[in-house]
Amino acid sequence: MNLKITISKLEKYCSYSEKCKSDIIKKLCQWKIFHDHDEIINHLIDHNYINEERYALLYCMGKFNSRRWGKVKISNYLLQKGIKNEYIQNAITQISDEKYNKSLTDLINYKSSQISDSNIFNKNSKIAKYLYQKGYESDLIWNKIKIISKDYD
Repeated sequence: MNLKITISKLEKYCSYSEKCKSDIIKKLCQWKIFHDHDEIINHLIDHNYINEERYALLYCMGKFNSRRWGKVKISNYLLQKGIKNEYIQNAITQISDEKYNKSLTDLINYKSSQISDSNIFNKNSKIAKYLYQKGYESDLIWNKIKIISKDYD
C-alpha cells in the first residue's frame, strides 16, 4: 500500500472515532506497514486527525459517563496508550467532584443491594473490591462506605 492511500485510509479511520498515536501504530502493524510511521503520524497530527489532549478528555468522559470507571482506572488505561501525564491529569480534573461522589454512592448502593451477606465486614469488603476494580481510590471508597453504612444503622 503506498503512502497516500495509507494516509487516506487512516484519515477516514480517525474521522470515524477519536484515535491516539498508539491506535494508529496498532492499525499500521495490522496492515503490515512497518515503515513511515513518524511521517504518517505527523501528517495526522498536523491535519488535526490526531489530538491526544482531545483524545484523553473524550476517553475520560466516555468511560466515566458510560462505564462509571474511577479516575485510577481511566488514568492507567490512558498511560498504557502512551498519553502524556499532563493530558491525563487535565482530563481527570474535568470530572466534577459532585458527579464523581454521586457515581461512587450509586455504585455502593447498587452493589450493596446485590450482596446478601449478613456480615457487614464481608459485605463492605465485597463492595470495596468491586469499586477497586472500577478504579476508584481506596480512601474515597472506605470513607463513603463508612458514611453509607452509618445511614443504614
